[in-house]
Amino acid sequence: MRVFLTGATGYTGGVVLEHLLAAGLEVSALARPHHLPTLPVRPGLSWIGGDFAQPEIIFDAARATDATIHIGASHDVENAEMERLDGLTIRAVADALAGSGKTFINTSATPVYGDTGPTPRDESEPVLHPLPAREWRLRHDRETVAMSGRGLRSVVLRPPMIYGRGAGVLGKQIARAQASGKARYIGAGTPLSSTVDVDVLAVLYLKALRNERAQGVYNAASDEVVRAADIAQAIAQIFGPGIVAESWPLDDARKTMGILADISTIDCVVSSERARRELGWAPNAISMMGDLAAGSYRALAAR
Repeated sequence: MRVFLTGATGYTGGVVLEHLLAAGLEVSALARPHHLPTLPVRPGLSWIGGDFAQPEIIFDAARATDATIHIGASHDVENAEMERLDGLTIRAVADALAGSGKTFINTSATPVYGDTGPTPRDESEPVLHPLPAREWRLRHDRETVAMSGRGLRSVVLRPPMIYGRGAGVLGKQIARAQASGKARYIGAGTPLSSTVDVDVLAVLYLKALRNERAQGVYNAASDEVVRAADIAQAIAQIFGPGIVAESWPLDDARKTMGILADISTIDCVVSSERARRELGWAPNAISMMGDLAAGSYRALAAR
């Protein structure tokens, strides 16, 4: 099977790329042209120079392969531009795969549910109050699911907080704490979040790819739920001395993080029962808090 992959130079996409190649699949991966000279050469992997502002490149790459997995996102642009570029990408894929029966797996995130409260949300519930900063993502999720009416198999995966391999958002939070001496949480630090290990998440992409009955939206979470203040306190304890956990006023956080600060103030707790039941996915891995204390992040502290 030949797979077209976006986001392969990023955190999650890079791990998914490893899993696809290890499974014996051929991968064509999108990368910005200036990155091409430094990217690894691996058996079964070819790089395509381009970006999300070039839908003709997306179209050709998707049409030339058996399935498309879209993980990449333009995090270096404003929210409205991110929406525009993502829309260009998913519509180019839909046009390329229409009538082919091929597979399109798109990537969302649990903030589309808005503030879930502590009770896990599943995919069947209507989203009545989506988070304004990610309302466009919810629209794109629905647009992707509706693509099945054009003769392709469309899937949306919604991961929560992704961790593992000593990297990702958690790795950046640790680096900021080491640089500033402050492990920060926004406001009271009470928001709850589901979590998922990045390698376990990559397994779900493979399962959704290979299961011809997979269709629609799947949450991608483990059973762990973490609290923002507890994460900050663990970072201070593990990566100290010299680091303290402290509250960060929301207005100040917005100046640094933009809309990501608002995303950090809501509960994002979800159930992945559908993925477990229908796809046989078992999100078994060291927990995020366990990874901090005795796993890949703890290994960083020992260096």
